[in-house]
Amino acid sequence: GHEAVSGETDSTTESIVKFEYASLVWLPVFCPGQPVVWVTCPRLLKRYQRIVRQKENSPLKKAKVPAAYTGSQTLKALDVKGQPTLFFNFGFLTVEKTADLSPWFPLEEELPGVVVGDDEIAMIHDMALYRQSRVALDKTQKKVKGGAFFNTEALPEGSFLVFPIAIKEGTENQTWQPFAGEEADIYLGGLESIGFGHCYLTLQEV
Repeated sequence: GHEAVSGETDSTTESIVKFEYASLVWLPVFCPGQPVVWVTCPRLLKRYQRIVRQKENSPLKKAKVPAAYTGSQTLKALDVKGQPTLFFNFGFLTVEKTADLSPWFPLEEELPGVVVGDDEIAMIHDMALYRQSRVALDKTQKKVKGGAFFNTEALPEGSFLVFPIAIKEGTENQTWQPFAGEEADIYLGGLESIGFGHCYLTLQEV
């Protein structure tokens, strides 16, 4: 859309393509014996279901959200006293049952995953974040640039996020093709120079 012009009324226009905020669906977490388990919770899955059930023939239109402590069929939990158990940094988690969770993965490939409680995902999310302190160097000398100390946080590699895209009706050209095909490697956001923002983007029903 057109940006606002100082002193002029009604100078803005609605954009043809709108992007919503990306929502986290699955978060990879280190787990001894796996070595990575994708973690989600019922609240995140409900949000994902609201977005994708608008697609034709979506398997999630009338699907019931998996209950907490449900594991995927590809999950190989440790046997502790006869119960399948996962060990995270914050403690043990018992998998109460398994189910086919492939429809709940955006690419419909069932990965080793588990659904935890809504009150537990915040702690797991905070634990899984990638954190690093960095400095910027002076452009002319090999020394730290003054005031260039900064901290970074990022989601771990392998996180699944989903965001809806809306295309305005009534435009002459409603097709939108940001890249060739429906899949592409792309950088989103800043900090490309230190390796952040590299995403594998898939467009569906656009």
